[in-house]
Amino acid sequence: MRQSRRRFTISALATALATVGLPLRAETRAIPPLVIARGAAAGGPALSRAAYLTAIDQGADFLAGGLVSSKDGVLIVREDDELSGATDVAAHPEFAERRTTRVIDGVTREGWFTEDFTLAELKSLTLSGGPRDRRPAAADRPTVLTCEELIAIARAGCVSQGRVIGVQASLAHSTYFANLDLPLEPKLAHVIHAQGYNSPAAAMLVASDDPRALKTLGQLTTVRRVQRIGVGSGPTGAPGVGWADMLSPEGLSSLARQVWAVALPAEAILDLSNPKAPQATGFTAAAHMAGLMVHALAGSEQAAFPPPPFKGGDARRLLADLFAAGVDGVCGDLAAPIARARNDALNARRG
Repeated sequence: MRQSRRRFTISALATALATVGLPLRAETRAIPPLVIARGAAAGGPALSRAAYLTAIDQGADFLAGGLVSSKDGVLIVREDDELSGATDVAAHPEFAERRTTRVIDGVTREGWFTEDFTLAELKSLTLSGGPRDRRPAAADRPTVLTCEELIAIARAGCVSQGRVIGVQASLAHSTYFANLDLPLEPKLAHVIHAQGYNSPAAAMLVASDDPRALKTLGQLTTVRRVQRIGVGSGPTGAPGVGWADMLSPEGLSSLARQVWAVALPAEAILDLSNPKAPQATGFTAAAHMAGLMVHALAGSEQAAFPPPPFKGGDARRLLADLFAAGVDGVCGDLAAPIARARNDALNARRG
């Protein structure tokens, strides 16, 4: 009975922490900026349980992960649906015939793709990467996570750390999966409702570079949405289409009526023409004026951080500059350097 009661208490605490609110509007900033970590190779392969647990220990406020679909319609945590770059799928002879060529978002690619595998088959694969790419013991073999498993990790972290730890779910290739009759948005909406996160105050963010996907999720849920904007790419995926208008004062005001935050690369938030003394571009202030939160994207699988002409040793200083520019969060691979830079900026502000 005592053990059952203890499990109930832990579950209730995790649920309560998961629904603790953050500021709903940009003009209310009573909390420090957020550390949003993708769970890259820190303690384990990228997007693995071990990597996310390390991110929690290093100070992550939100665990970020892309979502794609399995053949049987389960949302799994991957930044991309091609498997050979992140798993040992090529070493499985039983899957050799599934190597194929696909056109995804206009790009021709070859490999193994999640939409051709059931969840059970995906779970038979081992994630690759991590410290020294060591071969894990069978007991701790890292496998792909489902969206529900990522939420469970965040909730357990709430209890172990005694603080709010949320999830940022990013939709990957949403139009492509919709065309396969495996739409991501209704599946994610179902998980959000089933897990008790359907509230604008819940510790759940949904991010996408596709405004249509975010609009659909806005119709299906009330969670906070984050519009990701890549330098040189437009809302339809074509270079330069539409973003100039969206980032004008009128565009920002319109965007604020649709989403909670906007996420952009560092070079959109800081003028990097003088690497020794980057200055704020004014975008963050303009977005705040419109009522938008601003998140900085500090690297991804597609874009290295820090960007040229900076070198790896400049990362901490540049991250601190982003926080000094007033961003409300930074999303990157590892939690530790972002958390250290946030502390640097907060200490400098107090001093």
